[in-house]
Amino acid sequence: MKKFTIVSSLLFVLLFCGMVGYVASSKDFMPPKEEEAAVPEEEDKEMPVWNKTVDELVSFLEEKGLIHADTKVTLSAEGLCTLALRYDGAEIYWWDLENLDPESDEYQAYESLRTKGEINLYGAGTIIMPKKNGPFALLSTYYEGDVEALEKAFEEFGQEN
Repeated sequence: MKKFTIVSSLLFVLLFCGMVGYVASSKDFMPPKEEEAAVPEEEDKEMPVWNKTVDELVSFLEEKGLIHADTKVTLSAEGLCTLALRYDGAEIYWWDLENLDPESDEYQAYESLRTKGEINLYGAGTIIMPKKNGPFALLSTYYEGDVEALEKAFEEFGQEN
């Protein structure tokens, strides 16, 4: 029995090495590219969105018929943002960047969203990728309406000059 285990293990190792060698020598094989360090866009702090409030964003989306104010749920924001709200399944995040400590978890979450386009929730490995617009973010994963219309309206909010 021991001989059989050793021989079969060797055969599996040789088979695996043969498959890896075949793929590596295939003309279709492309080695993985080194991840290029993306340079985040500089934020234009002169845009009107930086002077807007969460209430103005909610009113804007409600006027367009995309959310309903009576479905408001205040979410836990500690370690994520200054304020987190849910309307009809859509989550709205806001960061008070002027008053946040750059060493705080909230500020680090904002910086991660700004530079990488994602937030690792509480460092636990749960990645969310909300849309960002100034100090606001929108996570539409569980939104119960037209996601494209909501995201388009969110991107338009505060962009007028």
